[in-house]
Amino acid sequence: MLLRAEMNRKKRACEGSLACSTCHVIVMDTEYYNKLEDPSDEENDMLDLAFALTETSRLGCQIIARPELDGIRLAIPAATRNFAVDGYVPKPH
Repeated sequence: MLLRAEMNRKKRACEGSLACSTCHVIVMDTEYYNKLEDPSDEENDMLDLAFALTETSRLGCQIIARPELDGIRLAIPAATRNFAVDGYVPKPH
C-alpha cells in the first residue's frame, strides 16, 4: 500500500502502460528483488530510459504486491525523466 500511495503522489506519465519510466523505483534488498517476477522486455526498454538506473531497478507499476514481498524496501530516485509535455493528459487504454 505504501508503494501505491507513493506512486499516486509521484507523476506517472503513462498510467502504467509501460510507455515511460516515471515510476522507477530501486529495490533496496537483493533478497526481495529476486522474489519479483523477471521484468518483461518492454519494462527493460523503459528502464533503459530511467534516471539513476541500478541493478535492482524496477518500474513500480509492474510490482505486484504479494505476501512474500511484505517488508520490501524501495527507494525512489531524486529525479525522473518525463518525456510527456506539460499539460499532457494520457488517453485511457
